[in-house]
Amino acid sequence: MSRLMSRPRRDDRGAATVLVALLLGGGLLLGCGALVIDVGRLYNERAQLQNASDAAALALAQACAGGTGCADGTALNYANANSGDGTSTVDLVCGADARGLLDPCLGDDDGEAAGCLGDRPAEGNFVEVRTSTRQTDGSTLLPATFGQVLLGSAYEGRGVASCTRVAWGGPRATYGFGVTISLCEWMTATAGGTTFAPESGTVPASFERVLKLHTTSGTSCSGNPAGWVLPGGFGWLADATGDCQAYVDLDGVYRGDTGVSASSACKEELADARTRNTTLLVPVYDGAGGTGHEGYFHLKGFASFVITGYNLPSLKIASRLTSQSHCKGDEKCVYGYFTTALLPADAVLGGPEMGVTTVHMLG
Repeated sequence: MSRLMSRPRRDDRGAATVLVALLLGGGLLLGCGALVIDVGRLYNERAQLQNASDAAALALAQACAGGTGCADGTALNYANANSGDGTSTVDLVCGADARGLLDPCLGDDDGEAAGCLGDRPAEGNFVEVRTSTRQTDGSTLLPATFGQVLLGSAYEGRGVASCTRVAWGGPRATYGFGVTISLCEWMTATAGGTTFAPESGTVPASFERVLKLHTTSGTSCSGNPAGWVLPGGFGWLADATGDCQAYVDLDGVYRGDTGVSASSACKEELADARTRNTTLLVPVYDGAGGTGHEGYFHLKGFASFVITGYNLPSLKIASRLTSQSHCKGDEKCVYGYFTTALLPADAVLGGPEMGVTTVHMLG
């Protein structure tokens, strides 16, 4: 049987060459090249700049929140470190902070052109960082590969820009430890929120506080909500989840237990926190009522507290800071000190700043 062979038709020879010539002549291939290569480079540059402005704004917000300063150099260093080529232009650093360290954002909010999302916050702490293209040779334009062929020699390329806004402040809603501490105690221990124990290193013994379990007697604070009694000390929040954690949204009333017992989960958490020197996020109450299992607390804010020891039923251990057992017998006490802390971004902004700060990217 003979094999059937197909031979190219004479008329097909060179058709591909003609087609390519037509596409080149019509600019279609050059246009596709400009779209794929030049526009692709712009997208890549935009992504790098967004990384740069995000890192710069977050670092600057954390520095401002932590009291270490709000220097523009922080933004530039982080922007360059997070650019693919190690360099970028920081066009603007502005914002608002309680200490007035940031330059204010003046004029109209034209951030949309620079890639900002939403509007600048009308109040509260925030920082805005804008970055734009900067080549390693100092040029601020991203050179075109194919675009210049289509648009002419006058087209030298283009730059792109990015913008990030980050806010910070006290948390309004988040998960806290199942112990709530009196506003009286916090005010006294921190001199009204001006003095905190260091977050790391050696902590002077003078920062340690002895908190006694909330009872219906004691010294009241002025300014508490009408009809509420406010002795000092601490109390147990209702442990509905069994892990000694409570989700708290401020200005609400939360069920607690003003009795003397702690759940087994809270005992385990206290022991672990003391051993690991863990900073606990604790709700602060400015009013309390009821007794025993019918107790309730009005919560004001969040503080960061480090447990050093305790004297509770079946749970007694001296302070690891001073080696002292401050409470004896049936007294129900916890020992520790107030410090400062930076929360993860899953907390909701909007509460008073009581040594605890959360940082949120706005856009």
